[in-house]
Amino acid sequence: MAPGASATEAGALPSARTRADLARTRWREAAAAQRDGHLEKARALAAEAQAAWPTQAAYAYGLAPLSARLGDAAATARWLDASADLGLGVDLARDDSFARVLDSAPVRAAAERLARNLEPLARSSVAFRLDEADFFPEGIACDARGEACYVASVRHRKVVRVGRDGQATQVVPPGQDGVLAALAVAVSRDGRTLWVTSAAIPQMRGFDKADENSAWVHAFDLPSGRLQRRLGFPAGTGPHAPGDIQVTSNGEVFVSDSQQPVLYRVPMTGDTLEVFASDPLFRSPQGIAESADGRRLYVADYSHGILAVDRASRKVSEVTPPAGGATVLGIDGLARHGDTLIGIQNGLQPARVIRMRLDEDPLRIRAVELLDRHLPDADQPTVGAVVGDELRYVANSQWENYDDDGRLRDGAVLTPPLILRLPLGGAPQ
Repeated sequence: MAPGASATEAGALPSARTRADLARTRWREAAAAQRDGHLEKARALAAEAQAAWPTQAAYAYGLAPLSARLGDAAATARWLDASADLGLGVDLARDDSFARVLDSAPVRAAAERLARNLEPLARSSVAFRLDEADFFPEGIACDARGEACYVASVRHRKVVRVGRDGQATQVVPPGQDGVLAALAVAVSRDGRTLWVTSAAIPQMRGFDKADENSAWVHAFDLPSGRLQRRLGFPAGTGPHAPGDIQVTSNGEVFVSDSQQPVLYRVPMTGDTLEVFASDPLFRSPQGIAESADGRRLYVADYSHGILAVDRASRKVSEVTPPAGGATVLGIDGLARHGDTLIGIQNGLQPARVIRMRLDEDPLRIRAVELLDRHLPDADQPTVGAVVGDELRYVANSQWENYDDDGRLRDGAVLTPPLILRLPLGGAPQ
């Protein structure tokens, strides 16, 4: 789950990585100026950060309290509106930074917009629940007909199969064949192989610090659950955090690694993953989706947005978001439905599910549409699987309930895992 511009070639736009690096630098400088009490300087630097990276909601919103402290109600309202446009939800009544300008009508109007973004927009319904409150779900995959879904357990280091009757049965028992915290799952096209990624992290049962750099990709036979293959990551490249696993239309298997960050491919033979793509645009790659024509892989990079990997050349390119009022940062799960991409965006608060409509140019997004904001049930959504014309997604993963040492946080209350069903409509043309 999920930081000086250089000269560019004549006529070329700066890359997402260049813009992000400039923005992060200016934002750090703004924070330092604010600590020193230089608010005007801090605001100017923060504005440079926002201009370099306008889809980063933290920058737009961060400019609002700075403007409020300077008594600039018009600028405060403008930045609050920009934050609301990006989908951010905030209750300003809980932040005394705005006390000086809350009497301004434009600020009050913008505050109401931010508050409305905290309201549920629940278009989904319950697909099924799991009985174990401490299951700690992360990945989900379903077979082609939706007869069964497979859910990975971080805590219990296992995978369960849930049929149409909603009953869960173990496919991979806890720790079988060295499974660590089970993170991502995928089903082969013929339905005979279950792919599972796992890594040693403190949130799993039986964590041993000596194993903290261990990570694996497992292939299990269905329905027997027997191990077919177990693959490791290239030597000397740890630690690893397998973010997602994707089986493509031609049977190739790809794994994202948010720690390195790299996109790996499972080789035809051997027990070690091979590096398929590595690029400065990668910062925290998560979900993977194959394009409709099979020519590219779309990768949701948590920090840099949607990227595309050409499967023939292995070139990594930015997929440009629409201008104004939309962000594709903070996407964890990614899936394709027809010619659109479905993203589970938990890096924006409140978390939501969005549809990204691709342009005729496959490296451009022409529109972003809010599909689901199923609060409070889907407070920690992670990954989903498209089955026909619906998305089934993990609504309440439990990452925020455990601390970095794997202990349940004080006051945390675990609720049974919930999988939601979201209608997507007919496949877009």
